[in-house]
Amino acid sequence: MKSISYLFTVFFTLNLFASTEVISLNDVASKVKESNFTVLENAQRVYQAKETITFSKRNLLPRLNFWNILKLPFDWASGIDIVQDVAPFLVPNNWFRVSQNKLFYLAQKEQYRALWANEVMTSKLLFLNALRDIDFYNALKVQKGRVQELVDIVETRSVMGDVPPQVVKFLKIRQLEIEEDLRSMDALIFEEKKAISMLMGIEQEKNIEFLPVALPEVEDLSQISFDTFIFRALDNAPEINQYNYIKSSLRYIRKEAYFTFLGSSTTARSSAGGVFNSIPLQDGLGFGMSSTLRIAASEGKILDINIKATKEVIKKNLYNLVYSFNSFIENIDNQNKRLQLADDNYNIIKTQLVLGVSVDPLEMLTSIENLFDASISLVNYKYEVVNTMEKLKRSIFNGDYTKKEGKLDDILKGVN
Repeated sequence: MKSISYLFTVFFTLNLFASTEVISLNDVASKVKESNFTVLENAQRVYQAKETITFSKRNLLPRLNFWNILKLPFDWASGIDIVQDVAPFLVPNNWFRVSQNKLFYLAQKEQYRALWANEVMTSKLLFLNALRDIDFYNALKVQKGRVQELVDIVETRSVMGDVPPQVVKFLKIRQLEIEEDLRSMDALIFEEKKAISMLMGIEQEKNIEFLPVALPEVEDLSQISFDTFIFRALDNAPEINQYNYIKSSLRYIRKEAYFTFLGSSTTARSSAGGVFNSIPLQDGLGFGMSSTLRIAASEGKILDINIKATKEVIKKNLYNLVYSFNSFIENIDNQNKRLQLADDNYNIIKTQLVLGVSVDPLEMLTSIENLFDASISLVNYKYEVVNTMEKLKRSIFNGDYTKKEGKLDDILKGVN
């Protein structure tokens, strides 16, 4: 019977271990690129945009429309309609649509690039935030132990009449508050793990554990300059590149307007072309062409405004990141001094209390809380530096953001 219980325990332990996946910060980027549901959905949209190019090219080849052929013996004028079927390559707007869809496809790829980069950054920041909460949870457990030591000492002194009983009760109330804080933090960390599992495409049934990261020695870092990063940030911004591709496709709208008298294109624009759905194109020769051209010119100005606004947003964010990073470096000494003073004060009061020196227990509790606040403040400070560095990498597409995203390449295989 004992052997059966032992085997059951071993089996349960192995099964629990097998269902737990250990995740590092480096794993986050690769798993998000390969398994994130939003990224996978948008990869399919890029695939559709590229498939539309293939459709546009093949639509230039002759095709059979049975009903147009049946009309021909009865209405010889309908023979002109067969041009679209027998020789669609003679219709200029069909060629323009192919070129336009190529640019829409490139714009869709840039949109996809921005999306997976944002998903990777969001996941990594959430991962770091979860690690920070885990550190906070561990610090709370240390504080609980310190308060427990204080309660034990005060209870002993209370028996001898040195400490009033209400002080003991106050300390025990504080101890219970810490236990409740531990429960709340444990629930929060659980929720964060499930949220990260969702972002990484990991089944919710599987448990995940986080590998800690090495926090930087902030005092050893050097300050950075805005000018060092701005050009790379603007050159690599997919948001700007996307607008540039869409603006380039506008010239084909103008060409279509000029050649509508030779027939309109039979190929629909790809999904990225929804921005031009408001531009009217007349079917045939008429007096609406000038309005089409003016509307197209206005769309070009709107895109210019969007490009300029996007550049300013990128510059604003970069200025804030550089300022924050330098500010962290300039003020790290204050954080270190605060922790050192809080630790010294706690040790002095604790030694006095242990040696029997008359020390107010509430003063001891205050020193414990000051030490806890100082230690957590320093840890948070370092995590903020790591977060800022991660956002800087996203702005200039460095680190994980330069690595090739293979899922899209797998989806696009076979699309010519």
